[in-house]
Amino acid sequence: THTPSLPQSSTHTHSLDQWLARSPMLQRRVYHVMAAVRRQLYVLGGNDLDYNNDRILVRHIDSYSMDLDQWTRCSFSLLTGQNESGVAVHDDRIYVVGGYSIWTNEPLACIQVLDLSTEGKEEVFYGPTLPFASNGIATCFLPAPYFTCPNLQTLQVPHHRIGAV
Repeated sequence: THTPSLPQSSTHTHSLDQWLARSPMLQRRVYHVMAAVRRQLYVLGGNDLDYNNDRILVRHIDSYSMDLDQWTRCSFSLLTGQNESGVAVHDDRIYVVGGYSIWTNEPLACIQVLDLSTEGKEEVFYGPTLPFASNGIATCFLPAPYFTCPNLQTLQVPHHRIGAV
């Protein structure tokens, strides 16, 4: 039997057991990550093809309103492109962890943090560097008491503000 391909964006309705088409993404991308914060779905990283069919990193961030079925290009971008990253959410922050760079053809050890805690003052900053570079990893956020994790402050304060804490 032939299975038709899904639309670019779709949601599954459990009560009807069917897929429903939604507004298509603003730009196609592969090897990206997605995270939901306050009924907004954020799409970060990944890559696309340019006019020569060469892969290009996607740094801009798109958000999808679940209530309005509408995509928006965010005014903030990732500091560097990341493919095949892990992603985790904690306290209105999205952590993009590790990944792969098509510029250097190497795994990455960086963590980028998208802080969405204050509407209109969103920012992206680098978190601490992983002790190893890795792509295709699974991540989650498991908070620990400060006394068991002395580097926790670096996860919660942008590097450019650490001296002020």
